[in-house]
Amino acid sequence: MIDVIIADDHKLVADGISRLIDGKENIKVVAVAHALKEAQELLSIHKPQVLLLDIAMPDGDGIDAIPLFTAASPHTRIIILTVYAERAVIKRAMDGGASGYILKSTSADEVIEGICEVARGNTFICRESQELFAGFKESAPSLTMREREILRLVVEGNTMKQIADKLNLGFETVHSYTKYLRQKLGCNNTASLVRRAIELHLV
Repeated sequence: MIDVIIADDHKLVADGISRLIDGKENIKVVAVAHALKEAQELLSIHKPQVLLLDIAMPDGDGIDAIPLFTAASPHTRIIILTVYAERAVIKRAMDGGASGYILKSTSADEVIEGICEVARGNTFICRESQELFAGFKESAPSLTMREREILRLVVEGNTMKQIADKLNLGFETVHSYTKYLRQKLGCNNTASLVRRAIELHLV
């Protein structure tokens, strides 16, 4: 039996994934978490073979939390299950300790395949994500006009509060934009975001 915990902040998504995989190929969903702290607590209790983990969680970045999950349950292997089809994000996840990367657009059969492979000690990247690596030539990710505007202000050294004031946006809105920019560019912090933006000539 492969015990699995799902960590996703959207209850409908988490419940849907649970229904799709529970009972298939000896997979048992033992718990569902909607925040990173909750996932860490559940890992300590259940010690599952696999954690299906979303990146964008209400209390932080799932990839950044991987070391905490590993400390809570050292033998649990982690699969990132996300909407982010960006090569830089995939690389950051795998470099950060994930054993698998699956897009939410993937079929249920491939999710089940990934869980089984990772539980056996292998790594697994869904086919759609693998295609991002085929014939890869590094290029800048696609950014919206607003994302470029905020990125420019970040590179210029503005704080999130200053950016919010200049663009007449809420602080939390700017915080969300900068978080997604870091994810798109595969960065862990503001300093690496600035460096990456300059390297890719985004500003």
